[in-house]
Amino acid sequence: MLRRIGQLLSLIEPSTHKRIKSPFEGNVMPSSMIRNTIISSNVIGPSVAVKPTSDTVRAPCKGVIKTISDKKNALIIQVGKCQLIINAGLNPKKYPENLFDIKIREGDNITTGMPLLSFNLDMLNQIDPCFTCVLTVRQVKALRSFSFTSNKKVFFDTVLFRLNTN
Repeated sequence: MLRRIGQLLSLIEPSTHKRIKSPFEGNVMPSSMIRNTIISSNVIGPSVAVKPTSDTVRAPCKGVIKTISDKKNALIIQVGKCQLIINAGLNPKKYPENLFDIKIREGDNITTGMPLLSFNLDMLNQIDPCFTCVLTVRQVKALRSFSFTSNKKVFFDTVLFRLNTN
């Protein structure tokens, strides 16, 4: 019985489609309010920005850590043929490195919900009153039926979108 239900669900959502959960907790910001033209104009790919209310960034899905920035505030997760770019703050030149605590290394396999990094939210908000966390999707193929959640507030278990990883 459970096997049949699993087979039926696989017909509805192909195995190459992954549910991407919010890596942040906080308030979703419209892209027009992102003060970075590369991100707000989707040059790299579609993005969602969150004004964080929590000091932790969690894995939005299963994947492999491809890159970690020198400042330890940004990373790239490889998910199939897609990449998820996570930025904790968009002004890394302003941020002292000691405000970020990276929990993973390049090449690590990660699972959904796993803590990736944490930061000193109070100090970062003092340094940068516009401190924002951003998730950007970079895909090899054109995006098909892609849209972010319409929620105004997200939690770690909020599904932001479904991603075709092929």
